[in-house]
Amino acid sequence: MKNRILLLFLLCLIKPCNAEQVRKPHCDKHEVVPTYDDSPLVAAILAADDVFEETYVPQPDLFAPRKAVIVTCMDYRLNDFLSTVTPGTYILRNAGGRLTEDWIRSLVILWKLLEVQEIVLIQHTDCGMQKFTDKVMKDLLEGSLGQAKMVHNCNVTLEPVQDPNVCKWKNTSKCCGKEACIDYDCIDWLTIKHGLFKSVLEDVKLIRKHPLIPSDIAIYGFIFDVITGDLIPVPKAIKAGRAKPLYCKK
Repeated sequence: MKNRILLLFLLCLIKPCNAEQVRKPHCDKHEVVPTYDDSPLVAAILAADDVFEETYVPQPDLFAPRKAVIVTCMDYRLNDFLSTVTPGTYILRNAGGRLTEDWIRSLVILWKLLEVQEIVLIQHTDCGMQKFTDKVMKDLLEGSLGQAKMVHNCNVTLEPVQDPNVCKWKNTSKCCGKEACIDYDCIDWLTIKHGLFKSVLEDVKLIRKHPLIPSDIAIYGFIFDVITGDLIPVPKAIKAGRAKPLYCKK
């Protein structure tokens, strides 16, 4: 690699070239990519939907039976839990179950137009957002747009909390890296730095304090254990999210 960069540099002395050509290595990602016509995933989804349609009951009502919303992580291990304990409930999901501006947008729509009265925030053990830092993600993306592989795990259990830097990641290719705040807008990855109890409390407080979330909306905080299936209340978060009658100044 060093010889290659040196060669490019020498070529620049003979023929003008830009810094991108020197800095960015050749992309070594696979040339074969999935398409709609040959994707086994798409075929399986369509086949499953054909079966689902046979017993599907039309649902014309816009308003969910439960006037509540679950805000949680996108981790697939929560799928069975959510389908079992939260039928008829609105669900918002993202990486880590972290509060974002887009979630505020959705929460305001839910209470203002769709009659939601309770918000349940659930984060979970062994969450990917406990396993890297903003700097780690920056460095990985700068090195490659290819996928990264975890080579050392961390924060598998609820406690004790480990430093996210204990986890180690390695790029699987040297493809087309991008520089933070230059090639793309700066991103706060909203990692979980100090454990799930603090993270849940922090996000519940942010929802509670937002000027567009009225005080009479109840907010609860929980942690789901992906090993035992236990849903663990976070007392400080539940206290911080307690609903109060809404009084408006005239």
